[in-house]
Order: sequence, then structure tokens, then C-alpha cells
Amino acid sequence: MNTPSPAPQRRRRAQASAPAPQQAPDAQEAVRREGGSSAPRRRTPSGSRRAAIDRAFEHSIFERMPTPVRVLLITLCVAVFFTCAVGITRSYLEAQEERRRLEAEAAERAQHPLQYAGFITQYALAQDLDPALVAAVILCESSYNPEAESRLGARGLMQLMEDTAAWVAHKLGEDGEGYSFDLLYDPETNIRFGTWYLGYLSRRFGGDATKIVCAYHAGQGNVDAWLKNPEYSSDGVTLDVIPTQDTATYAARVLRARDVYRKYYFPSATSEPAVP
Repeated sequence: MNTPSPAPQRRRRAQASAPAPQQAPDAQEAVRREGGSSAPRRRTPSGSRRAAIDRAFEHSIFERMPTPVRVLLITLCVAVFFTCAVGITRSYLEAQEERRRLEAEAAERAQHPLQYAGFITQYALAQDLDPALVAAVILCESSYNPEAESRLGARGLMQLMEDTAAWVAHKLGEDGEGYSFDLLYDPETNIRFGTWYLGYLSRRFGGDATKIVCAYHAGQGNVDAWLKNPEYSSDGVTLDVIPTQDTATYAARVLRARDVYRKYYFPSATSEPAVP
């Protein structure tokens, strides 16, 4: 039996191991154009080109300006900067000042509350009194507590003593069987009696707030005696010195509170009270 010749197998191996033909230059260029990884990199500018760009920046518009113009431009920029800085600083300081003012006003209002404004205005104007003065007396006497009672027995908002309240009731023609000192716990009755008494003192001392307040606190007899003493009054009319410390302190507190009540609640003596 004859065996087949191995020659064809050798030829097939030779064909398989033969190197693949190289692509033509035109084919390689097509691959690069189609976005292959072998695309050429963008070239960077040469040294001469970079130097030209730097020279162009160096010769900008600002550099081509005359020196006086450049100095003027720089000066204007600095002036604008400082003007803006000053304006911002001033606005900030003004805002801080306004905040402090509002906080001070809020604290002042809190320390000077106002209640029974209708009664105060009604009865103060009936006696030709400044409602702010009546409000200040109530604040300093009872802090607007209608149930207040002192260790000496004074009662109510305006802290009237029993004999003073009875005298006022008599002057008003209300000292009959229906009168009782307990009525002074009623806010309206207390304000009505107290403002009548303040009005009486105002007429007696010519509307002088200092003498009115001192007489309300220490008694009209004491004020008369002080006015007769040259150590306390140089002309017998003006009370230059308040000899007792407690009355002096009381008068200062009332008059200071009166000014606050005028500022926030009673801007004029004949106006309605402002809303607290």
C-alpha cells in the first residue's frame, strides 16, 4: 500500500507562516483620518511664536498710554476704591447706630409701661394737667399696680393716703354714705381722685412741675416752708434746693419719667396717647 506524499502539508505550513503584506502608506493615512489612535499630535508654538505673543501682551493698550494718562487712571481707580470703602464703612456704622438706638428705645419703653391711658388722658385734661406727668406719678408711686398699698397705708395707682382721699371726696361732693377708702383700689376712681389732687397742687403752685411733685410727695405745707427759707429758695417762688433726699430723688424720677412718657406716648398735652 502506497503512503501519501507529505509535500502538500509542508506547502500549507509555509503559506500559513508567511508574513502578512504591509499596508500601503495610503491605507495608513486613511486609518489616521478615521480617528485611529495613530493621529498626529497638535504642534505647540515654536519659541519665536511664543515670544511674539509675549511682546503683544507687553504692548497692551495700558502700556501704550502716555504716562500722565496712566497715572490719572490709577489715581481714579484708587479714589473709587477708597470711596466705596468709606461708603460701605459709613453704612455699616449707621446701621449699627440705628440698631443701638432701637434697642435703647425698646428698653426705655419696657421700663415705662402705660396702662389706663384713657382714664389718664380724660382726667388729666379735665384738670389742665399734662397726661405724661400723671402717667409718671403712677409709675413712680405704684408701677401701675391698682392693688398697691404702702407701709404708711397709701392705696392704689396714685397711692393716696386715707385723709387725702377723704378730703378730695369732700371737695368732689362724694363723701356721702357711698364713699369708702376701699374705692381707691378701683383704677378709675383712684386716677380721678389723684388727678384732681394734682390739679389742685398745680393751681396752688402756678403749674411748676417741681413744686407740684414735691408737694405730692412731701406735702404742700413742707413746700411752703422750703420756699420761705432762703437756703432753699432765693426768691420765695422758685425751689432751688430740695432739702430732703427722698423727695429730691422722687422728684427727679417723676420728671425724668414724664419726659419719657411725652416722647413715646403723649407728644403733646392735648393729644390722644400713642399706642404703646
